[in-house]
Amino acid sequence: MDRYPNKHLSPLKDIKSEMKFDTSILDQLVKAKTSLCNEICREIRVERHDEIKSVFLNKRTISKESLCSWLEGVCSLLDAFCIPQLQSALERCEEQQEKIIKGQDTIIELQSQLIANREEELTCLKNSVKEELKTVQTTFQSEMKSYSAALSKPCSVTVSEKKLKAAFKSVAQKEDRNRNLIVYGIDESQDENITTKVADILKEVEEKPSLKDCCRIGRKLGDTPRPVKVCLNNSDMVQQILRKGRLLRAKAGYRAIYLCPDRSIDERRAYKKLVDEMKSKRSEEPDKFFLIKNGKVVSVPKDSRSAQGV
Repeated sequence: MDRYPNKHLSPLKDIKSEMKFDTSILDQLVKAKTSLCNEICREIRVERHDEIKSVFLNKRTISKESLCSWLEGVCSLLDAFCIPQLQSALERCEEQQEKIIKGQDTIIELQSQLIANREEELTCLKNSVKEELKTVQTTFQSEMKSYSAALSKPCSVTVSEKKLKAAFKSVAQKEDRNRNLIVYGIDESQDENITTKVADILKEVEEKPSLKDCCRIGRKLGDTPRPVKVCLNNSDMVQQILRKGRLLRAKAGYRAIYLCPDRSIDERRAYKKLVDEMKSKRSEEPDKFFLIKNGKVVSVPKDSRSAQGV
């Protein structure tokens, strides 16, 4: 026996109760309903489906067989298809609503985290600015004391205007260098994107600072890559990155990369002397590990290097 003997339900023969509601099922339901209503309209001689009224159905010209067939079709359409599919559509709507609510909760949580991070960054920036201002003020006061002391001396030893300008220039340059980072060992090529290279290196030490500028410095000599000067927003970030520079020694592909502060010519000369002294001591005492710390060459036993984070 046919599953749906009513001829108007033939478009629904492929629909199963466990199928989820979608537009194709909706189209089949509309076709079945249209077929049934079209036949009723023809029999009661009306043009539109909304004109199907009991007054037209209750006529002697309408056979009992036709009424039974139409009633059977309407009931089957409702019970077997429309109601189950509406329930399925409702369940899907509820699932989508739950997903939307979860998505909104996630967005709110991320927005809260973003606001908290921005507040933290703003606080850090304010503290950095205060420290920078304090450093500049201290340096300026120190230079002014020196200048005042010089003015109090006899004219023969008074600081000249040229020397005073040089002192202020030195202070300004030092403040600028404190916000710079020098990176050695980055491969050099034509048309390179040096900013991307530097950013990738800093990611390896888990830092993503805002890079104001990146450029090669010095003259090109043979195949040796020139160092890269990196300008950051504040000196605190520079110090934080320098403290993590040793992490690159354990990174494959980054072991030849060295992060150093931006030193003046005199500072580079002094540091070179320290490096030479450190190399000499390493040769003389190979059982110890020497390093430069706080402007001095210090030693630690090789066995204790990992414990001290060297």
